[in-house]
Amino acid sequence: MSETTNKESSHNLSSNRICYLCGVRPANTKDHLFPECLFPKPIPSNLPARLPACRQCNNSLSKDEELFRVFVASGMAYERQAGFRIWIEKIRPDLQGKRRGLRRFLRSLTKVVPVISKSGGFLGQAGILEIQRQPIQRVLYKIAKGLYFLDTNQVLPDDVEILANYFDKPEGLVSPPLDEAIKGAKKFAYGNGVVTYWRNIVKDDPTVSLTWLLFYEDKAFLICTFRKETLGAVNEAS
Repeated sequence: MSETTNKESSHNLSSNRICYLCGVRPANTKDHLFPECLFPKPIPSNLPARLPACRQCNNSLSKDEELFRVFVASGMAYERQAGFRIWIEKIRPDLQGKRRGLRRFLRSLTKVVPVISKSGGFLGQAGILEIQRQPIQRVLYKIAKGLYFLDTNQVLPDDVEILANYFDKPEGLVSPPLDEAIKGAKKFAYGNGVVTYWRNIVKDDPTVSLTWLLFYEDKAFLICTFRKETLGAVNEAS
């Protein structure tokens, strides 16, 4: 697999005037394919071209992107260089008071639970962050739409289904079916381990795609897009 930068896949986006997310309102801002908050400073110079978005869609995802950052940078991602840096440079200062609104918001999602030993003994209490699935899904849907726009310079049609799944054990993705699915896929890497992804699209129909994303060398997601009538035809044939 060859690693590709945006220099090979960039598009002239200035002529597009419609928001790539809603496909309805005029685009009056530019949006990053991957949330800028994921990257430690300095921001990588090889990120994909920014996408035309309306201000309403762009602003509506701000909290979702912050929650997404906390989620993908948690756990073993903290042991990775990029994950450790994002905690030290951005997440920890935010939680220590530089952004009180974010701290209050995250506190509202924190739940106190009992800590039980393997033998069943009560060890005390601990706080866990309950991040609902919907914010994560919204960010992944945004990425799916952005990838399609970068491929085609068009808004993803409404009749295209987006499926996004998280794998809590990335090593479980290494299997013969996935190996075949991503064989020949282009590999893209940004931010020295912040995000790496492999993408395959059907040449004659770019609405059909398979993308495997890895954040901070730890959190893995699989995004599939396809036309609804295509799935119906497959179900009828089976």
